[in-house]
Amino acid sequence: MTRPLTDRQAQVLQFITGYLSDHGYPPTQREIMRRFKIKSTKGVDRHLEALEKKGYLTRTRRGARALEVHGLSQSRGIPVVGRVAAGQPILAEENIEATLALDRKVACWKDAFFLKVKGDSMIEAGIFDGDYVLVRPQPGAEGGDTVVAMINGEATVKRLVKKKERIVLEAANPVYAPIEITEKSGESKIIGKVVAVFRSLTGRLA
Repeated sequence: MTRPLTDRQAQVLQFITGYLSDHGYPPTQREIMRRFKIKSTKGVDRHLEALEKKGYLTRTRRGARALEVHGLSQSRGIPVVGRVAAGQPILAEENIEATLALDRKVACWKDAFFLKVKGDSMIEAGIFDGDYVLVRPQPGAEGGDTVVAMINGEATVKRLVKKKERIVLEAANPVYAPIEITEKSGESKIIGKVVAVFRSLTGRLA
């Protein structure tokens, strides 16, 4: 059974749960220390110890983010991006078609999103029309990574190939020609790395 909290303890708990919702993982003690201008991590530890004794969280002692908040859903809502409006951020409200729940341990990156695959350009990589790819936002990637790129306002899934000073986006289907990213490619940039593929065997996921 939980016990009443002081105002500061309630603020710390609210910060931890909000951070978890935004990032998919808890803050470190130093992040809590900076947020509340606490002079040392020992001061943070006293608040966490009080929250643990009062039944609100458990410190698992498995690293800097070793906190588990009781009663908090282990899933988070991941937005599904549809057609991307020109000039808008990828997660702009008008780009979001739906939300899918996913375990926080799987989707542990801030601003992670799903993109629904359209077409058969990646079938030899096991990515098919109608699949949902989970994307970790990042401006670059390593050669061989599967990425989501914006090409003239359209989001596309391709394999990244680096050739000397050139960056090429290749399909996993010989029917489609490679796309070279150059200054003449227009508005072209990498927006994230594909980290997982989800497929429904019975119908729509979202």
